[in-house]
Amino acid sequence: MNPPSLHNGIRNVCALAVATLILPALASLSFSAQAAEKKKVMGTNKWGPPISRTVVPLGPGNDPKHELVVLAIYRATTTSPDPDFNETEVIAYEQADEVAGTGTASGHYVRFHKNGDIDYGTYEQTHKTTVKEDGSWETTWESTWKSIGGTGKFKKTKGSGTDRGKATAEGAIEEWEGEAEY
Repeated sequence: MNPPSLHNGIRNVCALAVATLILPALASLSFSAQAAEKKKVMGTNKWGPPISRTVVPLGPGNDPKHELVVLAIYRATTTSPDPDFNETEVIAYEQADEVAGTGTASGHYVRFHKNGDIDYGTYEQTHKTTVKEDGSWETTWESTWKSIGGTGKFKKTKGSGTDRGKATAEGAIEEWEGEAEY
C-alpha cells in the first residue's frame, strides 16, 4: 500500500469508528441529560358534590347501613404552587365498600391540564364518617395515588404520593403531595 492509500484507509477507519462508536455514545449522553427528573408535586383539591353515585342493595340479612358503591363520579378543581398542576380539573371514578360511611375505596382519576394534556392514575383509600349529636357529619380519608400515564407532556408520566381529605355538608377539601416524573 502506498502512503496516500494508507492515509485514506486510516481516515475511513476513523470515520467508521466515529459513526459506530462515538456518535451513539454522545447521543446517549444527550438523551440521559434530557431524561425526566423526579420532582415534588403538591396541591389542594376542592371536591364538588358527586356527579353520580350508584349503590347496589345488598339484600335481606345484611347490615342496612352496608353499601356497595359500584360507581361514584366526582369532580375537583386543583390549586398548586406548581404551574403544571395549578388550575387543573380532576374527575375521579370510584368504587367503595362501606358501613355507615366508613370503609375502603379504590378508583381511577383523570387530570385535565390547562394546555389540553391529561394525566391519569389510580388510588386506594380508607375513609371514616362520624355523625355528631346535632345530626351533622364529617368524613375524613387517606389515600395513596399512582400516576401511570397521560398525553403530551405527561405521556410518560410516573409518580406516586398520598393525600388526606375532609368532607362535610358544606364541601370537601383534600391536600395531596408526592413525586412525579414527566
